[in-house]
Amino acid sequence: MQKKSETYSKFCEFKALVEKELRKKVKALRSDNGGEYISDEFKDFYKAKGIRRELIAPHNPQQNRVAEQKNRTIMGVAWVMLHDQGLPLHLWAEACNTAFYVQNRCPHRILGMSTPEEAYSGKKPDLSHLRIFCANVYMHVRKDVRKKLETTAEVGIFVGYTDTPHNYHVYFPDSSKTVVRLDIKFQEEKAMKFSLERKLHLHENEELLVPKDELQDVDQPQDEVHGVEESNHVAPTIRGRKRLTEAERLAQDAKKVVGPPTAQRRQRQSPDRYTRYMALMIKCVVTEPSSFEETVEDPAWVDTMV
Repeated sequence: MQKKSETYSKFCEFKALVEKELRKKVKALRSDNGGEYISDEFKDFYKAKGIRRELIAPHNPQQNRVAEQKNRTIMGVAWVMLHDQGLPLHLWAEACNTAFYVQNRCPHRILGMSTPEEAYSGKKPDLSHLRIFCANVYMHVRKDVRKKLETTAEVGIFVGYTDTPHNYHVYFPDSSKTVVRLDIKFQEEKAMKFSLERKLHLHENEELLVPKDELQDVDQPQDEVHGVEESNHVAPTIRGRKRLTEAERLAQDAKKVVGPPTAQRRQRQSPDRYTRYMALMIKCVVTEPSSFEETVEDPAWVDTMV
């Protein structure tokens, strides 16, 4: 469907197909107050077919939460599929159709771990034709559609399925066209490798868990802070850097001096009345050992284990 004005004709096609396959009648249609659902032809159709119309309140999509949540899920899956393989965004419809096709063939808890396709048709779906999205495909070019010196094979990208099993939608980047092909060979390893390399690259560029101002090199010695005793405990490290404990951070704040005095700004430093408090906090804060070797070296922990 390319335009909202096609909603009425598409719904008539859907109603005829569902009633033919399931031998059941459509009794009600719930929708928002969009103009495509409240047109005069829709109103006449409701009356002629005896269909109950259920319109939700304006600006309350939660009344139609099942459809809204499903649409949001499908769009999220399509967004991931396109960006994971670097496909152009105009293929969003193919990605959405592929997401629907695969999810309809996945088990659902609410259906007793059965698939929606099996619940609809009463038959277990065939999954042997499922392929990795965006895999490279190779197709033979028949003699009657090519010239003597032209290539005998085409290379495309798999972007979706059709209603007929083993027929696939293939996208050609050079011509920006999508066609249906049957006899094709897949190269799924490349798509899988590209996806895994992209995930590794994202993990390498992710932000550290600890802010940079709280990170410190492992080999860098700790300076003495106003004669306060420092702990010999080694804090857990993150990517070769040490996370400061709460006691060490308090002691570090106590010695901070913000810049030399200037004409516009006076010298600032921590008040002396906080020094004793921070020294007391360092003695009070108990740090747990991170390994068995550190545990057996601490008499207090040895007494606890005995």
